[in-house]
Amino acid sequence: MNSSVTVPQSEIRNPQFTENFVPRLLLVIPRIYVGVILFISDLGKLTRDNPFAIEMLRFLRGVTTRRASAPYLHFVQQVVIPHSSLFSYLIMTGEMFAAVSLLTGTLTRVGSTIAMFLFLNYMLAEGRIFWSPDSEDAALIFITILLFFGRAGRVWGVDSYLAKRWPKSPLW
Repeated sequence: MNSSVTVPQSEIRNPQFTENFVPRLLLVIPRIYVGVILFISDLGKLTRDNPFAIEMLRFLRGVTTRRASAPYLHFVQQVVIPHSSLFSYLIMTGEMFAAVSLLTGTLTRVGSTIAMFLFLNYMLAEGRIFWSPDSEDAALIFITILLFFGRAGRVWGVDSYLAKRWPKSPLW
């Protein structure tokens, strides 16, 4: 006796919606939002009358009056302040790279990592903690984490083309 059972084919679903909990299309909004924030911030640093290093030094000298942690305070006083010119250029370069990366959707995982590192340092320099209700930097850190793990550049970004060419790359 031959008993065969036919199993009906399951319906074909859109892989973009089944592979992720949230469609990547929704990540375009926070990606562009963070990119605009970084671009405007960097543009302000580049168009000032005084060099950014002077303003950064003024801000960092105030770190001692805020509730910054002891290790971060030590790092600021021993490393950043003596090399303020170098760090001012690193900050401006990092902000511009992250802004262009997030706005164009190119290397968004790298750009969101740089943005996450920048926002973490801004938050620590202000003496804030993650669960502080007035810490917008903490919110931006969590948004960049979402952009990193969601691979936000794969929709409306250059990363979608790069992912087709090199699908196993961790950069996009």
